[in-house]
Amino acid sequence: MLSKNALEQATVAALQRWETPFPGFTSGGDPRSSDNALLVLTYGGLEHAARHDWRNAGRRLIDKTYIDILWHVQQLTEIRVCNAERIAAALDGFIRTHIAPDWASLGTLPTKDKTRLATDWVEHLATNGFGSLHSEPAASRLLFYLCPMLPIFNFSRGHLMALEHLGFSTPESGYRTFATTAGHAYRELSTALNTATHPVPYFGDTEQHRLVRHLLDHGDWWPRRVFDQLLRDSLPADKTVLFGCDDAGQPTAPAATLDT
Repeated sequence: MLSKNALEQATVAALQRWETPFPGFTSGGDPRSSDNALLVLTYGGLEHAARHDWRNAGRRLIDKTYIDILWHVQQLTEIRVCNAERIAAALDGFIRTHIAPDWASLGTLPTKDKTRLATDWVEHLATNGFGSLHSEPAASRLLFYLCPMLPIFNFSRGHLMALEHLGFSTPESGYRTFATTAGHAYRELSTALNTATHPVPYFGDTEQHRLVRHLLDHGDWWPRRVFDQLLRDSLPADKTVLFGCDDAGQPTAPAATLDT
């Protein structure tokens, strides 16, 4: 059972991240590091590319700078095997080969097809974009913002521990099993999560506001974002490092901090 207080705390924290620059990126004042901005720069970037036949005047479809920002926000900067430029290059191929053919219909696919695509794409991007299934945490964070119409859940050791703390244990540590368990937990809590206060788009121009507002009003990205915050809030403050990862998919923290 999700307590009203826990939901309110998670919603307040998610709303703050929606509109506030991330303090751990550069000077802490870059407006592109808010959740609203990251949606515009990633999901909005794909919407723009789709309207221009998946071309971007010779530039990457998703700029390496935006990936770097997302990596800081999501505690993924210890992933060294692929830098932002290599990820952006690999992402170009993945978008054109996998996302572009289905882009127009992603939002209207049956739930089971959305779920299958979400899991398949996280695994494929981890292996082919980053070179290892250990990179599933990074792939899940990237696709969470790129394809907000798909039921993708942010993944890490911290998320696994948080699910178990809430009574939803997973028998394995990979994304596929995690997503099944996370989906079950999310559905059980969805009635409460759907009451969470929605944010107001503020980043970008009028058309970008319209795009994001439509996404928030007609999809479940925001309840899943609050669900993600609820998982993060369920662990003590000294365990927040567990939600990031390095090249091996492991949290980057002193051993003492990782004790459970």
